[in-house]
Amino acid sequence: MRIRRERILLLILLALTLAVWGMVWRDASSGLTITVLDVGQGDSILVQAPSGRTMLVDGGGRAGEDTRGYDVGREVVTPALMARGVRRIDVLVITHPDQDHIGGLAAVLEAVPVTMALDPMLPTSSETYAELRQQIAERKIPLHRAREGQRINLGYGIYADVLNPPEARLVSDAELNDNSIVLRLVDKELSVLLAADVDEAGAERLAHMGERIRSTILKVPHHGSANPAGTGFVQAVSPELAVISVGARNPFGHPSQEMLGELKAVGAKVMRTDEQGAVTIKLQPPRWWVWGHLRWHGMKRYSGEARTAVQPMKEAA
Repeated sequence: MRIRRERILLLILLALTLAVWGMVWRDASSGLTITVLDVGQGDSILVQAPSGRTMLVDGGGRAGEDTRGYDVGREVVTPALMARGVRRIDVLVITHPDQDHIGGLAAVLEAVPVTMALDPMLPTSSETYAELRQQIAERKIPLHRAREGQRINLGYGIYADVLNPPEARLVSDAELNDNSIVLRLVDKELSVLLAADVDEAGAERLAHMGERIRSTILKVPHHGSANPAGTGFVQAVSPELAVISVGARNPFGHPSQEMLGELKAVGAKVMRTDEQGAVTIKLQPPRWWVWGHLRWHGMKRYSGEARTAVQPMKEAA
């Protein structure tokens, strides 16, 4: 009888231990991991949710650099996906059809299955974009037109709201940047704004959204260009951390001193892919961590805690 009682107590203790460790494991695995890949003068951002869902925002392309014989999708983006265990992309976001955002996507589509794609569907003469659209069609990947108000469900209460482009798009080639897809990722009280390449008009429009764009972390628009500076955008976002995806010694002067000055004025810590390499952000509400991968300027690591509650958008119809 005594042995049986001890066995029962042991089983109860084991069950409690497993329950506690299960809670610890769920807590440890919560939150988003966002990696701003080092693709030179371009953008490519990998979002990995604890549900297992993945989202790739753009695929790089190295605008303004000599790319003869070099495919950033084959050399950088696809290996990064493989190294991070990505075997399927649930959502591919094509923010806009500029070469430095879509140039590497053909190689990615050849290597990794894609469940669906989101695209602003802007008129452009880009041959790279036309070939990408053809590749998407041939692979029978569902393609959806992006517009403000949409919500992407990443599971476990984590989502991404589409804040741009508006329903009434600007249509000229010169306005591709301002019509690019802007996403706000929300994980409980933490938020990350991926501002694509919005320039002056787009940044000013977003600034008027007030609390809807206020975010813990900002992927700085247009590689730190001066155009969004002075629009009130940085002040409206008021980020604790800013990440700039930019190429070393690029011919455009990015990031601009104007943008860096605005980020400093709001007290944002700054990480740059030209200095730290790929930048990885881990959200584990209410805390966040970020670190840069080794480059010649060395490592940087920061951490923080949410200082304001998130006010999510109304669920899109």
